[in-house]
Amino acid sequence: MTETTVAPTPLLPRVSGRTAFLAVLIAGLLLRVVLAYVVYPGQGFVTDLGFFSSWASALVRVGPGAFYQTGGANYPPVYMYVLWLVGELGTVLGPILGMSTSEATLHLLKVPPILADVAIATLLYRAGSRWFGSGAGVAAAALYLFMPVSWYDSALWGQVDAIGAMFMLAAVLALADGWSEPAMILAVVGVLVKPQDLICLVVVLPVLFRRHLLRVGSGPVPQLGRRMSALDDRLGGRLTDQSPLRLGMALLLGALVGIAILLPFDIQNSAPASLASLPVIGQVAGLIGLLQSDTGQFAVLTANAFNGWALFGSPPLTAIVAGGGSWSSDSIVVLGGLTAVQLGAALLVIVGLAVSAGLLLRDDRRTIVLAFAVVAFAFYAVPTRVHERYLFPFFPAAALLAAPYLVAGMAYLGAAVLNAINIHAVLGSQNSFGGFGGSGGGAGFGGGSRLGGGGFNGGGAGFSGGGPGGSGGAGGSWLSLPFMDVARSEPVVTAVAVGQTLLFVALFATWLVVAFGPLVRRRARRFDEAPQPVGMPRFEP
Repeated sequence: MTETTVAPTPLLPRVSGRTAFLAVLIAGLLLRVVLAYVVYPGQGFVTDLGFFSSWASALVRVGPGAFYQTGGANYPPVYMYVLWLVGELGTVLGPILGMSTSEATLHLLKVPPILADVAIATLLYRAGSRWFGSGAGVAAAALYLFMPVSWYDSALWGQVDAIGAMFMLAAVLALADGWSEPAMILAVVGVLVKPQDLICLVVVLPVLFRRHLLRVGSGPVPQLGRRMSALDDRLGGRLTDQSPLRLGMALLLGALVGIAILLPFDIQNSAPASLASLPVIGQVAGLIGLLQSDTGQFAVLTANAFNGWALFGSPPLTAIVAGGGSWSSDSIVVLGGLTAVQLGAALLVIVGLAVSAGLLLRDDRRTIVLAFAVVAFAFYAVPTRVHERYLFPFFPAAALLAAPYLVAGMAYLGAAVLNAINIHAVLGSQNSFGGFGGSGGGAGFGGGSRLGGGGFNGGGAGFSGGGPGGSGGAGGSWLSLPFMDVARSEPVVTAVAVGQTLLFVALFATWLVVAFGPLVRRRARRFDEAPQPVGMPRFEP
């Protein structure tokens, strides 16, 4: 008699990757909703919320054609489209919910960055699943959604970094899969969210030049579905063509999309008078002028970023955070006659050149994502004038790199904790240190006085800034976060600054090994195999 072996019934059913991802996504979304609308309703970084609310109101009132003249904004136009929609929704939902338009707008301000968090997690899951397997895809999404920097930025602060990061991540992923034109378009849109998102072009442009000009056909061919394949056939194979024409098309489409985004706005007000009246040229010159004004807004060693520059100055930021004071100027001479701003800029250029040169040598998926992670971290760690949130774009890309590997995942979480301490110290301080000038909303930002109508002027319509934990007019108030004395203590700030600097050094060293290691090994092998001149001793390792 033959015995039949019955497989044991598992205590828990096997969960598919998609089901696990949906569970992670719902949990991450619920975390943000609870934080934003239950634990800290109507609270956040009052200065930024005030600006965003005022800009939304100005867009509803005057439209994009007179916005920059009236609203005094210092952001490029892409997020203004989002705020325009938020302002219109506020005017509709306010009466329905029994609250003022400004209150409804305030409560809506955190919705776009929260939705961007969801979109980033979805991109990470899809890319991770295709590249490394569904488990890595779920892990990448979970790392991003639950590491504190992401929900501090959107659900607590109310900032928009996730929106720019979403476009940049999409551009990097499209580039990795061979979609040249979409990658360029998405990178341009990212730049028009925030000026800092120019870092994406440091990755996109070298890869496009390598694939379509220097080593034509070296990149991957996009995987087309049935409909896209039919379209490609009608276009004579243009979607899969790898010739220099693709480079020209990518640059042209990126420029056209960027100009189309600019045209409805009066951004030419930031252009020189001689160019402002010229169609298209005036808008482009205005964008450049806006970027230049943003660059010169804070001429300080560090604008509350706990990076290496926080250890320098008189007094250094480590002492300012703990005991008060104003930011130190970055015009101080630090090395060989170079000022801090010059040295920081030079180092950033060196990192950018090293990343671009490496991408000209190799452009596989992991190398492209690693290159973006390096540039994103460098923009936080290397130059002066950096804010605490400038590290944000690093985390979506790095989650994809960290998900398949335990050690990389631990390093990722370590970086997230260190940066979260930095954000926690700033977010919970009600603008009470550095260059903000006390707890009044908007003091020290200059642009506040230019906000017209029902605008934000150090506590204008509905945003008084408030005191610590106090109310700001129509519901806007600062958060009262725990452990502020610990986060602002000099030993902790110093440890965070040193820790983040060391992490960047390790990341950059990894890049040098990954990008240039194969070239060095090939050169060494050729040298070792080359015939030696007579009488020349051969050195053995």
